[in-house]
Amino acid sequence: MKKSAIFLTVHQIKKIFKLSKLKGENSGDPIVYFESYFHPRIGLDKNDDFDMPLYSMLQEDHGVIVHRSRENISACQAGAVIGKKLKVPAAFPVLKRERFVYDINGKPVEYNVGYYRSDKFTYTIDINKSS
Repeated sequence: MKKSAIFLTVHQIKKIFKLSKLKGENSGDPIVYFESYFHPRIGLDKNDDFDMPLYSMLQEDHGVIVHRSRENISACQAGAVIGKKLKVPAAFPVLKRERFVYDINGKPVEYNVGYYRSDKFTYTIDINKSS
């Protein structure tokens, strides 16, 4: 069973909506490739307006309010499939970010994985000490 189906707690007979995006620079070079998987209860389909911000569209069109997410970040090789999408060799190092997104009731909404080119992207985290 795929990680997306496990997180979304969906049995194999249910269809999971998948959204793929390749984002890049003005020069046309890709920087990141995303794959998002959405719980079937949301009712997303190809006719939704994916030109507007995703979480705004989920709230306005589907009544889903995203409340919390958790991320795992790791380094890996691009591999043949992701390497082709990002225009890098299969052995090229990429930053892999997995995001687990929940609604206000703690139910899974989205499983998202992003592959970032290591030569075009810096992941910055700003941490403030609380008193």
